[in-house]
Amino acid sequence: MSKQFKNIDFNKIEEMVEDDVDFRNQLLDAITVAVEELRNTYVRGIEEKSLPTIKQARHKIKPTLGLFDLEKLAVIIGNGKRLLLENGFGDGIDRHKEEFLDAANEVLEEVKQYR
Repeated sequence: MSKQFKNIDFNKIEEMVEDDVDFRNQLLDAITVAVEELRNTYVRGIEEKSLPTIKQARHKIKPTLGLFDLEKLAVIIGNGKRLLLENGFGDGIDRHKEEFLDAANEVLEEVKQYR
């Protein structure tokens, strides 16, 4: 991926919480849970070669991706959708899985560091 995409927009979180530390922590917890669930379900879908599992994971995370500008993860998931439509679980899926895992883990690490 040549263009740099941000992992998460913490300014959006700060605008929402208006200096409410408890609310900030709740949002960060919700993001963590959503990304961990996405990571687990998406990878399981790839390993089981289950398009319905992958589709469910994509749709469930969609609001979180948009609300907190998880650009990199959104782009990778979109690329994965195209890859699966064009090649199924053949060429490129292992590379896509690694790229996806890297992006998901980067988001989780940034959220952890932000606390």
